[in-house]
Amino acid sequence: MAGPKYSGQTDSTLEITLDPYLLTVSLLLAKVASNGVVPVEVLTLNIADGAAIEVKFLDGNGGAVGSVKGKVYSGIFRAKYALEKDNATGLMLPIASLSDYGLQLAGPAIQVLPPVRIEHLRWMDEEGKTELESVTRGQKVTLTADVTLGPREEQIEYTLQAQPSQPESESKPSDSSGQHSHSHDAPPLNFPLRGRIQDKKIKSLFLADWDVKAPKAQLQYTISLFGVTSEPSKKVKYVNNQNHSG
Repeated sequence: MAGPKYSGQTDSTLEITLDPYLLTVSLLLAKVASNGVVPVEVLTLNIADGAAIEVKFLDGNGGAVGSVKGKVYSGIFRAKYALEKDNATGLMLPIASLSDYGLQLAGPAIQVLPPVRIEHLRWMDEEGKTELESVTRGQKVTLTADVTLGPREEQIEYTLQAQPSQPESESKPSDSSGQHSHSHDAPPLNFPLRGRIQDKKIKSLFLADWDVKAPKAQLQYTISLFGVTSEPSKKVKYVNNQNHSG
């Protein structure tokens, strides 16, 4: 079977114009508190790297709430927007604009909730009675907190962070001047966990089996809800007394 035949002038340059598109504009939370931070993502097609972009945020009545600006790279723009004022309409929607291309696109609205505040994060024993200064791998621990502003019942997300570094008190002098060396800390390890608010209290029991490749480390955790992240808990020592191959 013969293949397709083409005809045209040889030694000429063929120019192809690709139409630019704004594909999607998304706020990456279904709900955000009025004191929260919401991730924004815009996907594009045939947009030059470095193109200027602006995403404006409107409330449910079309009133301006705020905006973020930046540049598109590899067809993607990502940013985080911190809500700055109360939103009585309970809704917020994004509108992305690429002025150099004359393009504009609105994304779906999300729900805006009253402010949230989570405080008094503590490391407690299995019964939730004694506050801990250290945790041993294999131990059962209870993570507690108070919801001083926000819902009575809701699912929450923990981010438990392990810093497998040498405690400051054990740093060693490294030169003749007697100055203490600053050890090159390994990057922190993040372990996602889930829990629930019940009657404005948080009390979640976990088995401390976080794989930190260090004989001594420090642990702390934060709690996130509707785009609001708590202040971190105090740090506790983590003793990994188990030998693991690999």
